[in-house]
This record gives sequence, C-alpha cells and structure tokens, in this order.
Amino acid sequence: MMQREYYYLVAGLPDLFIDQESKNFNLVNLKEEMQELMHPKDYNLVELIFLEYDNHNFLNQLLNRKQEFIPIGKFSEDFLNELDDNYHELPIYMKEFYLWYKNKQKEDNNSDSETSVTNEQADKSPEVLFQEYFYDYLKKYDNRFISEWYDFKRDLNNILTAINCRKHDINVESQLIGEGDLVDTLARSQTPDFGLKKEIDYIDTILQISELNDVLERERRIDLLKWEKVGDLTTFDYFNAERILAFIVKATIVYRWSNLDAKVGEEMFKKLVTELRETYKLPEEFAK
Repeated sequence: MMQREYYYLVAGLPDLFIDQESKNFNLVNLKEEMQELMHPKDYNLVELIFLEYDNHNFLNQLLNRKQEFIPIGKFSEDFLNELDDNYHELPIYMKEFYLWYKNKQKEDNNSDSETSVTNEQADKSPEVLFQEYFYDYLKKYDNRFISEWYDFKRDLNNILTAINCRKHDINVESQLIGEGDLVDTLARSQTPDFGLKKEIDYIDTILQISELNDVLERERRIDLLKWEKVGDLTTFDYFNAERILAFIVKATIVYRWSNLDAKVGEEMFKKLVTELRETYKLPEEFAK
C-alpha cells in the first residue's frame, strides 16, 4: 500500500508545536491536532507513543506505586481509579497483565488457588513482565519506525539495566525484558562491554554515560542519544507518518524535561525549534 503523505501537516508542524503567545507548547493540544489531521490508521501509530504515559498511569494505579499521574495519556485518572470496573476497555496487553496480576495476588493469598502464573514469570518483577506484554503487543503493528524505535528502546533499557545490575551485584536475568541473543549476552557476559562492540554501535557511549555521577546529566545524555536515534531512523522520511512519529517522540522528550528540569527543558525546546526552523520557515519572532 502506498504511504500517505502529509505535506501540509508536516510543513505546519512549527505552528502546531508552538503557542504563538506563550512561545511554549502543549502536548495535549498537539495530540488532538494530530487526531484531526491524520488518517485514523496513522493516528493509531501516534497513540502507540502516548501509550507509554498510560502504561505509567496504569501500573501506578494497579501496583499502588503512589506516583504522580501524567495527564497526556488516553485514559483519565478517574477512569483508572475505577480500574476493576473499567479494565475491559483497556488495550489487550493491559487486560492480559491485569488478569495475570490478579491471579498472582490470589496465589500469594491462597497457595491452593489455581493460577496461570508460571515459574519464569514469578522470577520477574511485575514491571518487567508488563513491559514484555507491551512489546509483544507492538509486534502486531507493521510499521518500520514503530518496530525499529521500540526495538532500540528495549535494547537500550536492557543494556542500562545490565550495567546497573553489574554495579550493584544483582542477578540480571530476571531484570531483562524479552529474550534473544542480546538478552542472553547481557545475562552471561563478563567483559566490560558485554562483548557487544560489533553488535551495538552505541555501547561505548552508554558505558561512558553510565560512569557519570550527576544523575540529571546521565538522563540528559541518554535522552540525547534517543534523540539522535530518532533522527537516524527518519533520515529519508520527509512528509510521511514516520516523520510525524519522530517529531512526536522528540516532543515527548521536551515535555519530560520541561517537567523534570526547567533549564534542560528549555534547551531541548530550543533544539527542536531549531530543527524545525532549519527545515521550515518559522515566524520571524521565533527566529530571533
């Protein structure tokens, strides 16, 4: 099937992204504009990126983690507060995990209860298992950007996890998401770079970042690595859905830092504005 092209939408991203009065951006408004302007099948891909906020909120509610609700997902705080009544309206991977978790609770409370919890699952934390449900769910979407971006995110997170487990002498196998050659290597290798120099071109960068003592600087450098990867994935994309997906990912990074550290958030915001300005002509007031 021929890809849909969004010439006017992509060219208009600067106006959609930036509030003309505050010179800031609103990710909720941006998401709503995307829903109005994109084909439903392409917008479904945009929603996959925003599902990560729903994942956070869902686990926060189900596991009683008492973390702050993030208001840019699909499901409202009120909806999740009534999760037992509303779970059937969740995406399939959330419903499956919900049922698994409830079965596990029954098992923990009653050793004689029947449950679908396997020994392998029992070794992994609920957060790790949930991510496995999520990544399995993503496999049904036949989109190059979604596939390559989330493969990168999973691999990056697994490498960071392996480094941290090694530092703190924690068994890594139960902390890794998914399976495959990389997971096997991270679980068994004793070499400083896990023997991954030929397979992972950013392994040295990650090892250097992991040595930084400043937590915020580590996070900033990791997000810059993600930013660079998004650019690499869309080098030859111009007006298609993949271009918009890449923009959304970068906008979510800006959003994260706007809430995490105002100074870094402003730097990320200016970085994205600069990229837009280099590609499209912005109003003069933003070129200053």
